[in-house]
Amino acid sequence: MENLANFIGAGLAIGLSGVGVAIGQGMLGKNAVEAMGKNKELSSFLLTITILGIALVESAAIYGLVVAFKILGIEDISMAASVGAGLAIGLAGMGAGIGEGKLIAGAMTAISNNPKIKGRLMAYMVLFVALVEAAAIYGLVIAFKILGDSDFTNEAFVGMGLAVGLAGLGVAIGQGILANRSMEVMSKQESMIGFFLTITILGIALVESAAIYGLVVAFDIFGKELSLMAATGSGFSIGLAGLGAGIGEGILIAGALTAISRNPKIKGKLLTFMVLFVALVEVTAIYGLIISFKISSDFNASIDQLVYVGTGLAIGLAGLGVAIGQGNLAEKGLEVMGKNPSIIGFMLTVSILGVALVESAVIYALVVAFKILGASSTLSGLASVGAGLAIGFAGLGAGVGEGLLIKGAVKGINADPESKGKTLAFMVLFVALVEVVAIYGLLIAFKIIG
Repeated sequence: MENLANFIGAGLAIGLSGVGVAIGQGMLGKNAVEAMGKNKELSSFLLTITILGIALVESAAIYGLVVAFKILGIEDISMAASVGAGLAIGLAGMGAGIGEGKLIAGAMTAISNNPKIKGRLMAYMVLFVALVEAAAIYGLVIAFKILGDSDFTNEAFVGMGLAVGLAGLGVAIGQGILANRSMEVMSKQESMIGFFLTITILGIALVESAAIYGLVVAFDIFGKELSLMAATGSGFSIGLAGLGAGIGEGILIAGALTAISRNPKIKGKLLTFMVLFVALVEVTAIYGLIISFKISSDFNASIDQLVYVGTGLAIGLAGLGVAIGQGNLAEKGLEVMGKNPSIIGFMLTVSILGVALVESAVIYALVVAFKILGASSTLSGLASVGAGLAIGFAGLGAGVGEGLLIKGAVKGINADPESKGKTLAFMVLFVALVEVVAIYGLLIAFKIIG
C-alpha cells in the first residue's frame, strides 16, 4: 500500500524550498534585465553573473530535491518523520532562496551603478551567498538527522522541522535584506568598501544567532522523547520568534549601512548603536528559546498535550510581530542619526524607548506562556490554544503596528527637530492607544486560563 507519509514530506521538501528559490531567482533576474537595459556594454558580464546567481540560488532547491528523493526511498517512514524532514529543508530552503535572490539582485544594481569595481562586487556577492546559505544547510542537517534515525516512531520530528525551518526562513531573509543594502552602499562609496564588508559580515553573523537557536532546539528535541504536540509547541516557540528576529535584525542593520554611507564621520558611533539595537531585538528570540527549553525540560506526558501548542503559539506569534516592529523603527532611527547627527542623542533615546514600548506585547505573551504551563495540570488543551492565539495574534499586530508608528515619529522628528518634544509625546500617546489591542488579547487569555 502506498504510504501517504512519503508523499506529504517529499512535497513539503521540494515545494517549500522551490517557492523561495523561484522567487529569489525572479528577483535577481528582474534586476539583471533592468541593468542590461541601462548598461548595454555590460550585458555580457551581467549575463554571466545572472546565470551564476541563478545557479547559486538553485542549491536550496537541490537540497529540497535530494531530501524529497530520500523520503520517497524510505518504505517504513512515519508521517512525523516525513513532515519534520520536509519542513526543515523546505522552510529553511525557502528563506535561503529569497534571501540569496535579494542580495544578488542588489549586486546587479550595484554593478550597473559602478561598473569600475564589478569584479570586487561579484566576489563579495559570492561570499555573502555562501554565508546566507548556512540557514539552508542547517535545515538540511536536521532533515538528514531525522531521516537517518533508526526509529521512526518518535513523534517529535515535526517540532524539529519547525524549529530550524521557521528560524532559518527569517534569518536568511534578514541576511539577504542587509546584504542587498551592503552591495548598494559599496557601489556608492568605494573608499569605504572595506568597512562595509566588515559590517556586513558582522551583521550576518549577528542575525545568524536566531537560526542557531533553532538548530539547538531541534537537537534538544531529538534527544528527548517528547510528544508530537510538545515538540510542535517548542518548535513554534523558537521558530516563529526566530523568524521575527531574523527579519527585524536584518532590516535594522540595513538601516545602519545606509546611515554610515551618508555620514562616514560617525561610523564608529553608528556601528555601536547598530549592535545595541540588534541585542535589544534579539531578546524576542531569547524569549522563544526560553519557552522551548521550558517545554522540553518540564514535559509531562500525563497532561493534555495541546497545552504545549498554546504555549508555543503565544510567545512565537507575539515575538514575530514585536521583532519586526522593533527592526522597522530601529532602521529609521539609525538612518536619521546618519542624516542629522545634531540630534543623535535624542534620537538614540527615542529609539531605545520605542524598542522598549514595542517589547511589552511579547512580555505579555511570555507571562501568558508561563501561566499556561503553570496551570497545565488543570487546563484543557483547547483552552490553552485559545489563550495562546489570543495574545499571540494580538501581540503580533501590536508589535508591527507600534513599530510602524514609532518609525513615523522618528521621521517626523527629523523633519522638524524643534517640535521633537511634542512629537515624542504624541508618539507615546498613540503607542498607548495601539497597545490596547494587545491588552485585549491579554485579558481574553487570562479569562480563558482563569
